[in-house]
Amino acid sequence: MKIIKTYALNEKTLAKDIDKFIRDAKKGAYQYDYKDGQEGLKILKAYFRMIEQELKKGDYSEAILAYEKLFTFLFQREYDYFNYEDIIGKFNTEKLIGNYFFALIKNKEDIFQKYLDYLKLTDEYYFESAHRTIIINLSESELVKFFDKIEERLKLVKSEEYCYYELADILVDYYKNKDKDKHLELKEKYKEFLDND
Repeated sequence: MKIIKTYALNEKTLAKDIDKFIRDAKKGAYQYDYKDGQEGLKILKAYFRMIEQELKKGDYSEAILAYEKLFTFLFQREYDYFNYEDIIGKFNTEKLIGNYFFALIKNKEDIFQKYLDYLKLTDEYYFESAHRTIIINLSESELVKFFDKIEERLKLVKSEEYCYYELADILVDYYKNKDKDKHLELKEKYKEFLDND
C-alpha cells in the first residue's frame, strides 16, 4: 500500500485546508475510506504532521486552531464520516492531546476554559497526557489558580454531567504523591465523582 508522506495544501492556510477537508468529508467524500485506499486517513495524518511542524516553529496559534478543528470533527459521534470502528484509535491521540495542551500553555490561553471544552468534547475518552501536560507545564502559582477554579466548578457539577467528573481526577491525582493528607481529604470530598478503585 502506498503511504502518502507529504500532502500539499490546496488552500492558502492549514486551517482553511482543514475546513475544506471537513466539508468534503461531510458530503461523503471519505464514506468508505477503509475500502478506498485510506486517503482520508492519510490526509488526516498529514495534517497532524503539519501541526507538529507549526509547534516546532513556535506558531502555537496556528497549531491550536488546527487541533481544535480536527478534534471537534473527529470526536463528534453523531456521524461516521469514515466508516472506521474508532477513528480516534488510528492516531497517537495521547501525543496529540499533550501537544495541544502544551501549545495552549505556551500561547497563554485560558487553560481552564479550554480544559472544560476539552472534557465536554472527549466525554467518553480519557487521555492521561492532558493531566500530565497541564501539571508539568503550569507554574506552581498557575496550578493553584487552576485548581481553585476546578474546586469552584465542581460545586456546580450535576450528577449526570459525567464529562466533568475528570475535574476531580486531576485534582486528586496531583496530590497523590505530593501531600497524602490533602489527597485523602480531596478523595473523600469528591468521592461521588471518582471511580472506586
